[in-house]
Amino acid sequence: MTVQREVMAVDQDSKPRLSVFSKMEKMIVAMAKADNENGIVMRAKRNLFSDQIQSFSGCDIVDWLKRQYNITDVKEACYLATNLCQYGYIYPIDFKLSSYTVKYDRSAEYRFQAPYFWPFRKDGTADSIKYAIYLQKRSLRNKQKHGLEPYEQEAFDKLLKVFADKKEFIEKQAREQVRMTKAGLYFYGHQVTSVSEAKKQRRTEKILLDLQERAFWRVHRPRPGCIQTMEEGPKRYFQPSQMAARRRKNKDTYRAEIKFLKKALEKPKPKLSKVLESYLTWNEQYQEYDPFLDQNAALPSNPWISDDTLFWEANDTLVKIPTELRVKKWAISFFNLMKDEQGSHEFEVFLSTEYSQENIRFWKEVEDMKHGPRSMIEESVNRITSEFLSNNAPREINIDSKTLETVNRNKEEMKGKPESLRYIFDPAQEHIYLLMKKDSYPRFLRSDQYINLKEMAHNQPIKKRFFGFGSGKTQIKRQTPSPKLKRRSTSSEREANSDISGDSPIHSITPMHSYSTGNLKDMDMKQTPSSSRSEHNKVIHNSPVHVSIYVHLLVTIFNI
Repeated sequence: MTVQREVMAVDQDSKPRLSVFSKMEKMIVAMAKADNENGIVMRAKRNLFSDQIQSFSGCDIVDWLKRQYNITDVKEACYLATNLCQYGYIYPIDFKLSSYTVKYDRSAEYRFQAPYFWPFRKDGTADSIKYAIYLQKRSLRNKQKHGLEPYEQEAFDKLLKVFADKKEFIEKQAREQVRMTKAGLYFYGHQVTSVSEAKKQRRTEKILLDLQERAFWRVHRPRPGCIQTMEEGPKRYFQPSQMAARRRKNKDTYRAEIKFLKKALEKPKPKLSKVLESYLTWNEQYQEYDPFLDQNAALPSNPWISDDTLFWEANDTLVKIPTELRVKKWAISFFNLMKDEQGSHEFEVFLSTEYSQENIRFWKEVEDMKHGPRSMIEESVNRITSEFLSNNAPREINIDSKTLETVNRNKEEMKGKPESLRYIFDPAQEHIYLLMKKDSYPRFLRSDQYINLKEMAHNQPIKKRFFGFGSGKTQIKRQTPSPKLKRRSTSSEREANSDISGDSPIHSITPMHSYSTGNLKDMDMKQTPSSSRSEHNKVIHNSPVHVSIYVHLLVTIFNI
């Protein structure tokens, strides 16, 4: 599809319109001709709102397209008529139809849309404020005839929330349009000899206007599930008129361009091979820390695969003992250490032992000021200056005089400009950051604190949960086996037990305990069922016990 150049010349800030819309408009003009030979014949239907409303069916438009453009296939003509309906050049009178597909029958009646409501018209834009006014106007009228559909009511509620500051304007505009409609009806009735005839004609015009407006918004704001044919795509950041003004160059423009090109030539440009090599090195270095690339990085279980949340609990913002991979990642770079809140906390504890805790405190205060609210900037600047930079400050940081002069000069220049005050401490913050990176960070990696933390993280037992339910708190492991419940004995067992004397060696047999899932490791491997059964057999065979008693004991002890 080609783009019309003349549209851009008339209105440069408008989007270019596809030439297919001009072709469809010429087609509609040819259809709407009054003569019966070239145009479509309009017929009045008695079952509509009024006898004066004329329309045509799907057969009429399909036959006209076949005759005018020598189309032999009915499907092709129906497809062309459907495009005209979807783009809003014709509309169905019955809005209860679920789609705008034109069929080769007389089941639906159509009308031509007014040129004011054609797509890509400068005066017929479909912005959200006009849509809100239209929905407000319909809500003020008769609910039975002009009531909003569910999707329209939902869209209206959202628009009122978005345009909360313009809610009064939207309501006034809607009421004024309703009032003008009623006033026009009364005025129009005095211009005609017969008042009843004028009211009847005005009523027909009102019905047609309502149908045209509803058809226009059904195209630009379709119901859910319908095709959005008028979707324009992303908006421009720069208007064509601004781009044309930029193309008009003068001496200053050329000087700025030369200066930019000189700076570009001075910049070092690495080779593509070196860049790719650095990317590969970075990928190999950080691959073991990525749960999507390495399954061992998501221990004890991958939360993206299972429902276990233990991974998130172990890698929380602040934990008692961090994971091993988390501690190892701090040794890669100082940036990784400061980016992790747990790492910066451990580093701050280390700096407190070296009596240089004010450095990281100053760095954190400046970061909080940069990302804090605008109303607190001046207060934060005064607090940071009095605490870290002024003479005899309680936590004075170690910076040179040149950096301090730069900060004070920036503070005087940016006074009264809250947005510019956010960055006046950048020279001092950069100086402190490099000082911690080159001096304190290497000592932290060699310190006993970091080594002990790494050993504790390595020896930290992280076990998978057997069940996904329950609280996230660590369950206390029971060290003793669960007690064996005393079973109810039968009468025969009681008689057999009564015959056994207390001195029988059978009474020295240790009862078997049932072990739960949590204490399987506590079970003594020497006391297995097989070993206890062999000992029991030896006792039984060596004792002069009756066979029936022996059978009852087997049933009682081993539950055979």
